[in-house]
Amino acid sequence: MLNVFVKKSAEELHVQLFNGRMMPLEDIVRDYERLLKKKVIKNGLKVGEWFRIDRETINKSKEEICHKCNQAGDEGRAYWKRFEKSNKIADENPGQYTSLMETYIFEHSWEYKTEQEMRDMCVEVGAGMCDEVICDLELQMRICNGESVNELFKKADKLPRVRIIKLRNGGSGYLGGSSDFNFNLPPADLGRYDFNPHDEDYVSVPYAFRHVHVLS
Repeated sequence: MLNVFVKKSAEELHVQLFNGRMMPLEDIVRDYERLLKKKVIKNGLKVGEWFRIDRETINKSKEEICHKCNQAGDEGRAYWKRFEKSNKIADENPGQYTSLMETYIFEHSWEYKTEQEMRDMCVEVGAGMCDEVICDLELQMRICNGESVNELFKKADKLPRVRIIKLRNGGSGYLGGSSDFNFNLPPADLGRYDFNPHDEDYVSVPYAFRHVHVLS
């Protein structure tokens, strides 16, 4: 940026832009944060890329998440109760649900996979297949990143394929919708089914996770 200098006034810090306009530094920071949040949303959950879940951020934002869920009416309040249950399970099992995790959506590039094959794929790339607790943590992380509860709870999923997960009781779960097949379910929708290792799935993709360890 050309011809920029900082000028202190008695009341606040101002910055003079290259066009001569004086602007409070606080406004510049606020605009930058708004643009950064838009970038985070744009670069959110994607096929073929790892998505970071930071449980510390979620824990610090619980009141905000609860408030946004309550604003979505009865449906939002029901999702918050689901989140609370998952958060409690995660707190009680810190070794399984570490403070930092990442999830991964496979790109569909096969005719079909059996349910067992999809579970094996998740082990090959990470720590296994996501369960319903990790999925709820992912949804809360997306709220922390700025995605609206309306998009997550009510609008059709923009991801191309439904994600298949491994439930804590050993069963299979199906998360979200599918834009490729016009399954107009929201990203937070969760269906529960029995696990059949030999069942051939032509539509869904496996949803994997891995633990992230930060070196001190």
